[in-house]
Amino acid sequence: MKISEKRILEWWEAPGIDGRETFDEEIVFLNSFVESAKLPRWALVVRDLLPRWGFEPCAHRFFDGLEQVMSMIGSARPGPRVGGCGDIPIAIHLALQNAGQDFLSWAEGKETKEVGHWLGKPTPAKAEAARAVGEAFLAMGYGWVATDAVLETWADQAKYPFTQALVDGEEAPLPKLLRHACSYNVLTNVQRLAEGIAEEKVPKICVCREALAEMPGLAPERLTQLWLILDALSRWLKRKPAKDGVQAHVHALLGPRDPPREWLVACLYKTLKLWQIYLDKLHGRTRRLPSLI
Repeated sequence: MKISEKRILEWWEAPGIDGRETFDEEIVFLNSFVESAKLPRWALVVRDLLPRWGFEPCAHRFFDGLEQVMSMIGSARPGPRVGGCGDIPIAIHLALQNAGQDFLSWAEGKETKEVGHWLGKPTPAKAEAARAVGEAFLAMGYGWVATDAVLETWADQAKYPFTQALVDGEEAPLPKLLRHACSYNVLTNVQRLAEGIAEEKVPKICVCREALAEMPGLAPERLTQLWLILDALSRWLKRKPAKDGVQAHVHALLGPRDPPREWLVACLYKTLKLWQIYLDKLHGRTRRLPSLI
């Protein structure tokens, strides 16, 4: 067996959900195509860009990256993809920079645009914590080396235990928020951080699976969009017409039907189906998704 073929067969060991070692009849069906067909190199490269670990629905730009993947399938041309873990949009960098300036202004007793109404009245401990947050947010634009330097400095030099609890360690609220600023709920986590400072209580920052769990309340439109794309992919595979203009757009992105595209769309459908099953489990829902077979 060629190395490339072995890589394809092992790809499903990390489909993007718990139970990564579970192979079902759909995955066996998709893998059997690899054994019987000669796939072009571009198809193999695009398949590596499909949603699984590192490209997950909690990412801020997950759906932008998903649209890019569908365009790659249609054009038969792989390329860069956004929306993976660690991909922080410029808009979020700007929002964190503005919030950082606000935290620093509040700590100095000045007026703020956003965070002041969450922080309440200043105390020396709260002001120190706000300065740590503000400096770390402003450092984000300069990269992780600068950000880590700020966090380490505060962890070593903080006068108040509360500040140290916010900054010290990868699972501390501030490092955790910044390491996962790619998450769709990052600004909600900024609010949680500010409200925690207001109460001088270490806040809970929700990222990754926890961010997915709170998606129905924070961003229900993301669940609707995922379901629509799943349905559009299923209809394309079954040669059914699109239900509406949005699905027609999805079908246009996928391009003409041929064996490599049909395999890729089936793989994309399966990866999204696995995510949908996982999300339904998190949210206490059960529904039947069309089978590939």
